[in-house]
Amino acid sequence: MSQAKFTLTYDGPALRDHAMDVRDLAPAMLAVGELFDAVNLLLNGEKAEIRVNVKAHEPGCFSVIFEIVQNWKDGLVALFTGDVVTAALNLKELIVSGGGLLFLIKKFRGASPEKIERLGDNTVRITIQGETFDIPVVLLRMYQDIAVRSAVEKVVYKPLQKEGIESVEFSDEKQPRLSVNKAEAEVFKTPPLPEKIVVETTHRSAFSIVSLAFKDDNKWRLSDGGRPISAKIEDEAFLKRVNENLIRFAKGDVLVCEVHVAQKHTVHGLITDYIVKQVVEHIPAPRQLEMPWIPDEDGE
Repeated sequence: MSQAKFTLTYDGPALRDHAMDVRDLAPAMLAVGELFDAVNLLLNGEKAEIRVNVKAHEPGCFSVIFEIVQNWKDGLVALFTGDVVTAALNLKELIVSGGGLLFLIKKFRGASPEKIERLGDNTVRITIQGETFDIPVVLLRMYQDIAVRSAVEKVVYKPLQKEGIESVEFSDEKQPRLSVNKAEAEVFKTPPLPEKIVVETTHRSAFSIVSLAFKDDNKWRLSDGGRPISAKIEDEAFLKRVNENLIRFAKGDVLVCEVHVAQKHTVHGLITDYIVKQVVEHIPAPRQLEMPWIPDEDGE
């Protein structure tokens, strides 16, 4: 078993004047556990399990002492196989110490590395905003992990959005205090994940018009007979004719289009973008019934 402690302090007039119920910070307290769970899983996998306990609370501000307790699974197996487990103390140092994750996010303002060089098995050299730093590989993995960064956002950024909370501070007996104020909170938001295109196709399809948009940044609402979709129109010649009133639309009109469909994997799940590359044909709604032609007396 491995153990470590640190103190987390939220401060501001709402807490000092008891204008805020400390239970409003319960989500942030739970997020501390999420943060250590995410880092432990990232670095140790299933080799170790971790527990975060609240040891004490100091009145006046909102100061909580956390105890990190880690139990190794299959400890003898790890001993004889040389399988290294990152202990609770090291996890705490990697997160809250002066050279740890929170320090790194604050210093680099949450920016992504422009360049990464491997220096050895355990160290990388990163370049961010023109500055170069050598850091442990595990720290870079933490910096880039979405689950870790999401938990950091809940512990740091979200509490600082509350009225009357001005700062959050991490400290222990051996390390310098690391403090974040309200003005610095923005850099602790989870960075957006790059969108990854999963499937991309271009095909011809017919659409009825649900609603039109005449602003450049708006999308048309179209339907292929199923549910409506939002599509960006990129056919400039077609848009020019629409803007010059050379094309009139009525209920029941159909557009035959070359449409580009891209399905993307994002942090919010799968999304689909539709882009009309070309309007091939505008088919007006029928205006009269189709009937057999009756010739006149002359046979015409």
